[in-house]
Amino acid sequence: MRYSIAISILVALILASTPMTSYAQQGQGGARGDRGQQVDRDRSFDRDRMADRDHAFDRDRARDRDRSGDQDKAQDRDRDRLRDPASLGNQDIYGNEFMSQAECDQYRQGLGEANRQQSRAQFQTQHEQKMQERALQQGQDLVPPGQGPVYGGEFMSVQERNQFREQLRLTDSDQQREQLKAQHRERIDQRAQALGFKVKEAQ
Repeated sequence: MRYSIAISILVALILASTPMTSYAQQGQGGARGDRGQQVDRDRSFDRDRMADRDHAFDRDRARDRDRSGDQDKAQDRDRDRLRDPASLGNQDIYGNEFMSQAECDQYRQGLGEANRQQSRAQFQTQHEQKMQERALQQGQDLVPPGQGPVYGGEFMSVQERNQFREQLRLTDSDQQREQLKAQHRERIDQRAQALGFKVKEAQ
């Protein structure tokens, strides 16, 4: 009798503990499943982010190639023009307003005979100095090809206008050129205001 009671109690304990163990295992399995799903989501997010970054990198690289290509084309055009100085029009020659037709022809010939890049740069530098001296002697404006009237030129001396034009001509960066123009404009506005006048916009 005692033996059968003990067996019954043992069986009851085993049956009572089985659902709890199963539930605990299911809970642990569910937690592991949630963590696995979170890891998968994180990996998917990282992959998407890497793909976006790679796409942006490729787009920037392509844009840089296009920009570099445009610069190379412009440089090629300049080199082609210098390789064939005969194609230079009088209006493309620095200081052409102080030169006769014969001098323009001599300039093209001299540029063509200066074969190496270094000798051409030296030839052009000497020519520019000569034109600057002529402009100074005659008290006239020296307007480089591609430039026009100077803002507030009526409030400046000839020498100041020529110096400002040279600064613009020798500035490589568009950003620096715009900064130079902004500083010049502010300086001229102050000068005109002190004199009680308004600056006439350059056409």
